[in-house]
Amino acid sequence: MNAVPVLLNIRLTEKELRKQIDFAECSVLLKSERYSNYFINYPSRLLTVEYIDRTIDYKNVTDKDDTAVILFTSGSSGKPKGVELTNSNLFESYLAITSEYSFSSKDRFLASLPFYHIGGFSIITRTILSGGTLIIPSSLKTDVIGKSLKNFDPTVISLVPTMLKRMIKQKIQPNKNLRLAFIGGGPSDDDLVITALNLGWSFVKVYGSTETSSMISGINGEKLREKPASGGKAFENVEIKILNDSHEEVEPFEIGEIAVKSKSIVKGYLKNPELWNSKIHNGYYLTGDWGYLDEEGYLFVISRRTDLIISGGENIDPKEIEKVLTSNYVVDEAVVFPMPDKEWGQIPVAAIMIKQNKKTDEQEIQEHLKLHLSSFKIPKKIFFVEKLPKTDLGKIDLPKLKKKLNLDE
Repeated sequence: MNAVPVLLNIRLTEKELRKQIDFAECSVLLKSERYSNYFINYPSRLLTVEYIDRTIDYKNVTDKDDTAVILFTSGSSGKPKGVELTNSNLFESYLAITSEYSFSSKDRFLASLPFYHIGGFSIITRTILSGGTLIIPSSLKTDVIGKSLKNFDPTVISLVPTMLKRMIKQKIQPNKNLRLAFIGGGPSDDDLVITALNLGWSFVKVYGSTETSSMISGINGEKLREKPASGGKAFENVEIKILNDSHEEVEPFEIGEIAVKSKSIVKGYLKNPELWNSKIHNGYYLTGDWGYLDEEGYLFVISRRTDLIISGGENIDPKEIEKVLTSNYVVDEAVVFPMPDKEWGQIPVAAIMIKQNKKTDEQEIQEHLKLHLSSFKIPKKIFFVEKLPKTDLGKIDLPKLKKKLNLDE
């Protein structure tokens, strides 16, 4: 077609989807018959597609530096960004990953993540470039993924931590020929890593983002048991540095901003070159993630730099507080986030889910926190919720949570 696909998240509202379509100046809307009720009255060329009966040679329609796909990603501001990935970005990402974990035409890839996210879209590109087989389940529900493992016996699967937790909870076992189970897209606690390994999952913990065209580091096997909190070691032809506020490289174990150099770093943000240029320094992409490298070069991600709570000049890592909260036997899930404060600038607050048939109150939770944390790190308010809203990748949806708690800024 000689066209650039813009992949849309059908879980968005119609208003949000229209905004993305207009922003990307889409001229044709392609959809499956399954979603025939979407955008019936949308003023564009609408094509319903089930099968493609022929193709043309890609060399006649595209160049390696042309934009291959546009994926929308949400930034810390909550405003979506259209990320432009080139054909070369996708190919270089594939080469980097296969330098560590080789693929072949014998591989069967289970499409276990949404295609409108880099994790899901990369499953397509790896299948095409390896000549393997793509298995597309009818949905991404946990039980359907479990049945797909049993019925289709994939060799490669990609998961986010929430999906893996649900699969373990439902006692879903890895299939016989599954050789690689990539997990990324969010923090995974050490217990989950060790539990998955003990249950026989051929588990590879990875780190990456849309802007890096998927994963750029990984760790598995005995090294993963040894370093379960690590996001892995940089793949071939990928450089990872940790920089301080002056953009100077720091020593091992010193925390700073994670910077990445690779041919898989994307072309930029659609219609926003200023924002993209602000994220590039001396050829390195500044991820906005906070972390460190150990003496062997293994990466440890602490948090998003933008997630840090600055209260009275003190830097507070919400992940540290969340870990202490969930170490309490009554707490199922927890999230910590900042609230504006006239005196301190920001203060930490928490929202927690209590396990079924367990009881507690704010005072008990505060006492537990005082045993493990400095006073300035202890949340000034704790909200008890029945459920924490999640995105489709299993991450806690903070804007929705704040709205639910009447904390809209």
